[in-house]
Amino acid sequence: MKEKLLEKRPNPWPQGYRCCVTFSFDFDAETLWMSRNPDNYKRPVTLSQGAYGYKEGVPRIVKLFKKYDLCSTFFVPGWVVERHEDLIRTLRDLGHEIGHHGYLHEWPDTLEVDQEREILKKGIDIIEKATGQRPIGYRSPAAEFSLKTIELLVENKFVYTSTMMDSDLPYKHKLDGKETSLVELPMKWHMDDAVYFMFAIRPPVRNTVMEPFGVFEMWKMEFDCAYDEHLWLNYCMHPQIIGHPNRMRLLEDVIVHIRYHSDVWIPTMAEAALYWQKTF
Repeated sequence: MKEKLLEKRPNPWPQGYRCCVTFSFDFDAETLWMSRNPDNYKRPVTLSQGAYGYKEGVPRIVKLFKKYDLCSTFFVPGWVVERHEDLIRTLRDLGHEIGHHGYLHEWPDTLEVDQEREILKKGIDIIEKATGQRPIGYRSPAAEFSLKTIELLVENKFVYTSTMMDSDLPYKHKLDGKETSLVELPMKWHMDDAVYFMFAIRPPVRNTVMEPFGVFEMWKMEFDCAYDEHLWLNYCMHPQIIGHPNRMRLLEDVIVHIRYHSDVWIPTMAEAALYWQKTF
């Protein structure tokens, strides 16, 4: 048993690559506040925190990723897609992936199964109508599942989900004891920008704003460890949070550090999931 624990993991990535890194953005806009408290519909300043995402954050992200010839994945609630179809189509045309993120950023664990099924279907239809492409990836709002979420994702033929936090590598979900084709691309709270930068005086309340330098060291070290151990690493961010100028400098510094290593695979999440689904 001791020898097995000390075994070195084989490199699971395509030939020539040592590890895999993806960049993902939960493009919530105002839904992050609207879904928590209906009274926030009457609070334009509160909602303006979400509006910053499409007014300032997304354009900066697009510019940065174009500079480094990279594509990312945007998980977008259906409500946001409906109101920003031109922006969503622009992201698609630039090669970014559009994933499913609920309709109004609803928490699945608060829903009845029929409600959850309806929201999944509604989001699929809205994204497909706007982009001409059916979404194959799902990230749960607030990073939580119901006891039926996996079953519903399989039922709706999703290729992958990115919500669980139990592994350093992708894996396939099991349903009723049997392995499915649904791939999990895990995330981690400490790789999420909201943990460090989200500030609000109304729900969801978080009162911590860190300096970018400390977050850079955290994210850089996490990459260095993933690189050493041939792991999967997913940076999970929000345009309304990471999209501020000083934080975009942080993100660029992270990208520069990663790109210094020529043997790192940086696909969209769909590309990574399809590779894992086919290979394992």
